[in-house]
Order: sequence, then C-alpha cells, then structure tokens
Amino acid sequence: MGFRFSSNKPSDELTAAEHISKQLGKLKYFQNEKEFDCFFVIEPRLRNKRVKSSDILMICEFTEEKKIDFKNPIKWSYVTKDGKELNEDIKSTKLKNFITCVEVKLSSADDVRFNDANNLEVYYKHQDYWSNVTMQSRNQLFATREAIQKKGSYPPNIQSIIYLHNIKREQFENIHGSDFPIEIKLNDDSIGFLQSICHQLIQFKKPESILNKVPKIFSSLNKDFNYYKKSEWVQSNPKPSKFDMKRANAIAKKVEPEHYEDLGKRMIEYRGVGGTGKTIKLLQIAHQTYKEEQKNILFLTYNWALIIGLQLTMEHMSIPNAVGERPGIQVDSCNSFFWRILRNLEFLSDKDGKTIDDNPEKYNDIYESALKECADFLKSFDEDRDSLKKYLRQNSHHDLSTFSDYVLVDEGQDWIPEEQYILECIFGSNNILVACGTGQETRGLPTVWGKNLSKSNKRADKTEKRFHTLTKAMRMRGNLGAFVKTFAELTLTDDMYKKLVPNTDALEGEIFIIEGDYFKQKELRNYLQEKRVNEVGDVYALDLLHIVPPKMNVSDFNHGLDEDLIWDGIDKLKRRKVPTSEKMVRWINYRSCRGLEGWITFNHYLDEYWDFEFNTQKIDVAQGSLFENATDEQKRKEAFRWILIALTRPIDSTVITLRDKDSELGKILQEVKSAHPSFVNWYS
Repeated sequence: MGFRFSSNKPSDELTAAEHISKQLGKLKYFQNEKEFDCFFVIEPRLRNKRVKSSDILMICEFTEEKKIDFKNPIKWSYVTKDGKELNEDIKSTKLKNFITCVEVKLSSADDVRFNDANNLEVYYKHQDYWSNVTMQSRNQLFATREAIQKKGSYPPNIQSIIYLHNIKREQFENIHGSDFPIEIKLNDDSIGFLQSICHQLIQFKKPESILNKVPKIFSSLNKDFNYYKKSEWVQSNPKPSKFDMKRANAIAKKVEPEHYEDLGKRMIEYRGVGGTGKTIKLLQIAHQTYKEEQKNILFLTYNWALIIGLQLTMEHMSIPNAVGERPGIQVDSCNSFFWRILRNLEFLSDKDGKTIDDNPEKYNDIYESALKECADFLKSFDEDRDSLKKYLRQNSHHDLSTFSDYVLVDEGQDWIPEEQYILECIFGSNNILVACGTGQETRGLPTVWGKNLSKSNKRADKTEKRFHTLTKAMRMRGNLGAFVKTFAELTLTDDMYKKLVPNTDALEGEIFIIEGDYFKQKELRNYLQEKRVNEVGDVYALDLLHIVPPKMNVSDFNHGLDEDLIWDGIDKLKRRKVPTSEKMVRWINYRSCRGLEGWITFNHYLDEYWDFEFNTQKIDVAQGSLFENATDEQKRKEAFRWILIALTRPIDSTVITLRDKDSELGKILQEVKSAHPSFVNWYS
C-alpha cells in the first residue's frame, strides 16, 4: 500500500514519479498509506510499435472512495439534441480509482509553446524540431487503453497528463496565462493532478449523472480493478544469463582505433560469412559512440527476432532507447522505418494500410511502388541535405529517428536499391555503417552500398568508403567452425568460406546428427540439459534456439514444453512480443534465423529444408534476376548456401535432425562425420 514504483533504477522518469508522489503526498487523501495503493509503472511496455509508451503509468485505488474538493470548480457544459446548452460547476466528487498516463518533459519554459490549436509543443534543439506533445500524449492514452484491456472486458477509462518537471506555475503563466489545458501539470501542482484526472473522467459520465447535485463516484474501472493494479501486463525482463553477460561484455569492449576513427568521415562496411562478428562490431561502435559522445544511434535490421534480442540486450546493459533529445540506441525494423517515412511523406495512405490488412500478398507491390515514388521525389533535392532535413522535420509526425546521428545497417546485402538510396539521402553516406553477410543474399545479387564512392581497405584518408573483411569465427567454438568449413568445401564451388578461421580461443563444440525426432532422444536430451546447467553454469532455456522448416509450426512437434514458456518466432504476430522469462524457449523459421544465435541450436529436419530451398529456388545468382528455369546446379548451390546460414547460428553445440539419412544432404553430413569423427556424433 502507499506509493510504489515498478523500478528503482535511476532515470528521469523515476525522478519525475517520485516528485509527483511527493506532491500528492501533501494532500489529505494520501496521508494514510493503508487507505490507498498508488503504483507508478516506469516506462511501461505497450507492445505497440506504432506508439511509444508513456513515461509513467499511474494506477491508483483507494480502499474507500474519497470525496475530492476542488480548489477551482470544474466547468462542465453539454449541448442536448434539441440544442439546449447545459452548464454546471462541479465543486467536488468522489473518486475510487484512476489509471493515468504521464508524459514527462524536462524542457525549460523557453522551449515550450502553444500552437494555433492550443496544443503544447516542445522544442528539440538537436533536431531543430517542435514536437506536438499534446497529440503524442493522446496517442499514448489510446494505445495504453488498448494495451491493458483485459480480454473480454470493457476497456478502462484512462486519463493523460503532460508533466513539465522543470517549470513552475508562475513561469508558465507568464507564457500562457492561467487558463491553460487541464492535462498540463507543472512542478508545483498537487490538487491539480487529481482535478485533472477527475475533469477527464467527467467525459465518461452521462449528463444526468453530472446534473445530479449529489457527488457521483468517479473511477477508471468499476470492477476487476485488481487486474490492472497488479499490472500483470507490465512484463518483467528475463534474467540475463552468463551467455547474455558475455555478449554484453563483448559489446562494451572498445573497438580498435582504426574502426572508430572513420566514424562520421566516411561510410564503413563490414563483410564476412555468418558468425564472424559483424553485428557485434556494429554494436560495439554504437555502444562506444553513445557512451563517449552521447549520440543518438539508429540500428536497422529485417529480422524481428533479432530486434527483440537486441532490445533485451540494450536493457540488460542499461542503454536507453533514443527518444527526442535523450541519447541512446534505437533498434528498429527496416520495413517499419521506411513505412513511417513513406506514410509521413504521404506516399502511403490509410487506404494502402487497409488494403494490405485485407490482402497481405499485396504488401510488396504497394511498398516497393511507394519506395520508387519517394526515391524519385528525393532526387529533386539534388543532394541538398539541409533542405531535405527541413522537409522531413516538417513532416516527421513525432518520428525523430530520421534525425539520429548515425545509422547502423544489419544484413545490408539484401536492401532494395530504393531503400539504400533513401537512407543515404537522409543520413549522408559518411554517417552510415553497414554489415553485409557474404553468401547470405536472399534477393539475388548483393546490394552495393555507396556505389559512387571511392573505396579502400587500407588506411588512406582520401577514401570515401572503408571496407573491413572479418574472417575469424567469433560466434562458434572451434569444432563448430571446422564443421562449417568442411561442409562448405563439400557443397560450394566458390571460396567464400575458405578464409574462415575457426575460433582458437574456444576449441570445444559438438555436433549431434539424429535420424528422426530429437524429442524422442531421451538420453541425449538429458545429456544436453546437464551440459547446459553443469558445464556452462546458468545458460538459460532462452539461450537455446529451435529452427524449423517452412510450413511447420511449434505445434507440429511433441516437445512437451509448456505453451507459456515458448517464444514463437514463427507466428508473425507473436514474434513481436518480448520474451518475459529466461525459462522461455525460442522457435524460429529457417528463413528468419539470420543474425540470431543460440548456445545450442536445433536444426529440425534440415534435409526437408534443403529440399524446400532446392525446389523453390528461382534466383540466378550470376545475373541477379528471377526466372523459372534455374539449373539444378544453381538450385543446389543456393540450397546449400541457405543451409550454411542455419549452421552458423550456434555457439557451443548443434543438433541436426534428418527425415532421410540417404538424402543428398544426409550423404554430405555423413562425409563430414567421417572427416571429424571425434566431435560429430551420429544417432541412428
């Protein structure tokens, strides 16, 4: 009971929440901690990628309703159907509970203003941009209302407050006068918070209730309030494992000077096969730039599973999401990023969104057409980035990611040329760092970044783009690297994996190849469980990765796992949800596994997946075009290339299951087993 906080980690939001609680604590309604329970949720997760969560969510309930007397009566008016205007001064009411979104702004009085619609705007110096905080706050209200709605129950009535922490009433009145919007509260407000909450609750009351002179009980919800008060929807983060901490320590390492000194001077591109540390290198630079220079970093990738993983890693490392003036690292989907740009610049409309909702197969056509229109439009700026930034500023609609200091691109080999062009227009080539996977292309020929820039792998200062080729297997233990290298030599005609140097710092690693279902291998399952717990320490279930062929789902396996402990990355909707426990197990489709890693990876029915790629492959790598008549040799090479993407995901061990040991893939694996009998185990 009393005032509680979801987090004690120092932050601006916590400081604001503590100050609000002190202000409320001065009121008679909050004197006895046994009579109320007020929970401040710091930066609640809305699971809504379109709208940022509010900074604070206040969830409060009184043991018995409190009669709230207002310092100034609330002016209420209503026009009936026959045109009659009703007015009432509300001097008091009874309050049972409330759920309130609070948007915290630390701006000074000089950096706030009201627009013609009487909406509050806050100035972001870094972006030279006035943000409409009123609209932002209202969007958060609706998103929060949707997020916390208990399935099958009526949505609660929620209020929104904009809290200006660094501005006192006297300062604000000098700017705007005393009659400013009810949802704006200042540093020295107390009863004003409750009055604002009650004022907004009035909107949900019928006129006859207001006109009754007896004060009515106001509440956000009349029943099931405990469901919201307990905040079961506010999901805690999984506990970081030793594996997580090792990754965090790797990211926190300073990069070599020759990698960092090019930042902001020229485009930087990292190339390498899977597992050579391209993503980690990008994150190291992002972390160092944020820590030492307090810059805003935007990290873009296609893979939602990777986005979720990186968001957890950022939280483990206490790195904030870049918001407004606050420096940090924002991890986002390429498609989401470009969709917002296209939507803000009106190359996409609500109608397009509805068309895609009704016909998902039309997404690519609509999206790529809008990209081309946007790219053609941006050419009119003729490389005048100042004018372009000004135009984006006028049309950003609270999306400030385009004003990040640097943008880091993962899986850059697969970008559509128009995406690449738009990104280079917005950020400039010298503020882009890109990681490209060798042999990991999914759209034909790899994308050429900075095609018009002079390139160099050397330390020449005049070059406009710097190449770095990574060859050491950083993710995989030594045996796994040797396994992958042998497999590549038997299946590929090029030498992309010949330069791969197995990890000499960790020589262990095991491969288990099973004919049939892994989940029927009781002894092996027990062995891997003991290996995970005893040998490694606290590597959790979340550190494992199950990969399945297309058209297969988690339900197709007799895994015996609790449904609540499965993170389903196969489902397009479920994969956007952040795992809530370290006991959860990740499942993903083969085609979505790029960039991911697992302490142990389970490659279920790998031969079935090889058949899928072979039979659906239509890409002529030599020409980079789609056509129906790819040769068997081309199909075979592409199928093996996809297999290698999956085989480079593990850190310690790989489990492979086969439908048929005599399949083409099965025969190749038998050859690899013969080459490495000491660490490749076969189960008939």
